Amino acid sequence: MLSGKRILVAEDNEWIAAALVQTITDYRGIALGPAQTNVGALALIGERPDGAILDGNLLDGPITPVARALCDSSVPLVVFTGLGLPSELQRSHPDIPVILKPSPYEAVIRAIVERIKGCSLATTRVEKMPGTGLIPPRCLGIGRFPTTESVGSEILSERPSRTPKQGPQRR
Repeated sequence: MLSGKRILVAEDNEWIAAALVQTITDYRGIALGPAQTNVGALALIGERPDGAILDGNLLDGPITPVARALCDSSVPLVVFTGLGLPSELQRSHPDIPVILKPSPYEAVIRAIVERIKGCSLATTRVEKMPGTGLIPPRCLGIGRFPTTESVGSEILSERPSRTPKQGPQRR
């Protein structure tokens, strides 16, 4: 799916970063990073990424300077975060696609692939679906890939039901 595309990863959570890097590799992409700080991510921009997946906040603050530098260089990006766009980015670049955590890593890869291919910047909120958030409507469906609703439904149907564990009975 990524066919050798170079994807910058800026994520301060080591587990999420490792999973994103692995998913990029699984889809035949080349991961640049991961960077845990804005300083590290800005340095990786010199590696000329084809796209970027950014957490909203890194160890040294909001991702705003990295997102702006990528936008100035016309590098497609998606923000994969639990909090949404930092307020300054919301004002200056409200069209940046946001995928709310937790979401499947494959959905993040699909979104960046579609951004690289030139997907529309329009976004929409997907309500009442765990694991989904703000996404470009055409980036996860309408055509080649399942829509957010089907991705969310598949996740829900695969989750085991949680039943409370029964402790020892007291008499």
